[in-house]
Amino acid sequence: MDALTQFLDLLRIRGQLFGRLEFAAPWGFTFPGDKGIFLVVNRGSCFLSVNGDHDSPVPLVGGDFVFLPAPKSYTLRDALETSVRSILEISTPEAFWQSRLIRHDGGGTPTSLIAGCFHFTTPAGDWLSSDLPPILHVRATDLSANPGFQSALQLLSAETAADSPGSTVIVDRLAEVLLVQAMRLRIDASATREKPSWLQALADPRLAAALRMMHAEPSHCWTVPELARAVSMSRSAFAARFRKQVGVTPLDHLTRWRMVYAASLLRDQPSLKIAAIGPMVGYETESAFGKIFRRVLGMTPAAYRKSLTL
Repeated sequence: MDALTQFLDLLRIRGQLFGRLEFAAPWGFTFPGDKGIFLVVNRGSCFLSVNGDHDSPVPLVGGDFVFLPAPKSYTLRDALETSVRSILEISTPEAFWQSRLIRHDGGGTPTSLIAGCFHFTTPAGDWLSSDLPPILHVRATDLSANPGFQSALQLLSAETAADSPGSTVIVDRLAEVLLVQAMRLRIDASATREKPSWLQALADPRLAAALRMMHAEPSHCWTVPELARAVSMSRSAFAARFRKQVGVTPLDHLTRWRMVYAASLLRDQPSLKIAAIGPMVGYETESAFGKIFRRVLGMTPAAYRKSLTL
């Protein structure tokens, strides 16, 4: 199992709202964030800004896909000179939930988008959000050689338009599929070099192999020399390359992975005692495991497990 699959196996996405945006120029709206957002441009074009950064708008055209991991807010508008206002002036989340549609007719050129918001329900999602850029933009031109991505987008459009029984579940799963496809394209294109992250390291065969080993055996007492030997590198070269590409040391990454994996065990195996989880992620005592879990995830294992039932 490759490192990306190992990570995504722990990821859980829960959809909250999805539907269509039908706007005719002139139009410009700011949308609330604080959750994951995906956008698909069905027709027309527009400009996207995130977190109030209107100095670097991203042009979007028909067929483009956008994933925003955790924006505080985002703005869509038909033209750069168009003034913007809050989307809450013409609709509410409750109204969008009921109709799956927000419409504004300015009398000009129409633009149609699919918009969805969701949140990650596991610590793996928070980790992923921190390692992704604010805007993950997949252009329509990048999809010509990826029929799987195009098929998922087409199915998403059909489900959103039909709003049939079970559509919410299907859209949730499609959001996961589209996220995986977008991450694949970024890794394949080495576009993750915008900032260090473990995603960037997946484009490096030796670092990807080291990540795969750590993820596959979190209970093993890994050392930097051992990992370096396993991928045929010197200790110093391996440590330096890992730090440069991932942004943290190999053992810091291992610690984060162990705690995210432990959180998945707490969630998926409620009958498993906390004392038994420590050895499964490389810690001999419950106290040592609990101390690291709290440092990395901000609460004790018991508190985390309790939070899952609230």
